[in-house]
Amino acid sequence: MAHPLLAGAAAPTTVPVADPDVAVGTMPDTTERPSRASDVPYAVFLWNDPVTLMDVVVRVLSKVFGYDGPTAEALMLRAHRDGKAVVWSGDRDQATRYCIRLGRYGLQSTVARA
Repeated sequence: MAHPLLAGAAAPTTVPVADPDVAVGTMPDTTERPSRASDVPYAVFLWNDPVTLMDVVVRVLSKVFGYDGPTAEALMLRAHRDGKAVVWSGDRDQATRYCIRLGRYGLQSTVARA
């Protein structure tokens, strides 16, 4: 049974319309497409933590991101010195997962567009 508000309404029709900017028989150029949110890299920011010991932060960065000791230590020192440090950038969903994992270890982090 049709919806009462749509009773008697004509069914919508669709008419294919050719794109005047595309020659017949050719494919449109896809090299210049507008960026989507999934195309934009996101960064995980680690915030300085005056309470958590530095060696604990280094171990967490190594465990969560797989960084070697010197890389994890450099990132920890940057966050300590500058107040925050970008510890990873890439896909938004993965950045969010990393942020959640850091939080489980008691570290504060945020995700923002890179």
